[in-house]
Amino acid sequence: MRLTSILSRNARQPQNEKKVPFKEILPLKLRSSVSGKNQRTEEKGCLLEMSLLLTCLKENEFEDNRCIPELTALNQCYQVYTSNIERMHSLKNQIIPVPNSKNLTYKQITHLLRKYPTV
Repeated sequence: MRLTSILSRNARQPQNEKKVPFKEILPLKLRSSVSGKNQRTEEKGCLLEMSLLLTCLKENEFEDNRCIPELTALNQCYQVYTSNIERMHSLKNQIIPVPNSKNLTYKQITHLLRKYPTV
């Protein structure tokens, strides 16, 4: 019992919350815009299909006739990838957000913040 009182004497006491006043450095409201600085889409398109095609070509001494299924899979993946990229670019350029969409761009968030400002 005596040992714990000796050890706790040197310990730092928790700070009382009532003695620390809150100093507002910046106003506590949202800004009316959002920067798009950190919004990146990093998608590695068709990397697996490309590696499968290259291994097939290496195993078959770079003959195209033996790796036709891998080549068609790579072409199909590339077509899907380019269509997805075009769709994402068209959605990125829209300023008015689509209802019930989960991922919003910085332009759409800025539009909503300016439409419904904080008081």
